[in-house]
Amino acid sequence: MRLLREAHEFEYRDAAGIDRSGRADIWEVSSGERAVLVLRGLDGRGAGGERLNLLEQAGQARSYLSHSWLPFLVPHAQLDVLILHPGLNGKPRALSLPSGA
Repeated sequence: MRLLREAHEFEYRDAAGIDRSGRADIWEVSSGERAVLVLRGLDGRGAGGERLNLLEQAGQARSYLSHSWLPFLVPHAQLDVLILHPGLNGKPRALSLPSGA
């Protein structure tokens, strides 16, 4: 795998119409058939519990990036999405965004 972009800062609008920001890394398998989008710095706080809201925020962020940035970097790749966030004890944790989200 090779790193295409690291810590790319972006803004997106969530389902409630609030402007949010985050950072993204994009990794690509050398063949270009698969890519991994790593989302960091998403605001997962709010109604519905931290984890559920974090998944919703990640879905909105991925949707924005899929229309603005990813088509130029990995136009034909199957995309996997990981969300990095601080766990309850402060240790970094990762969630995988379901492909249909």
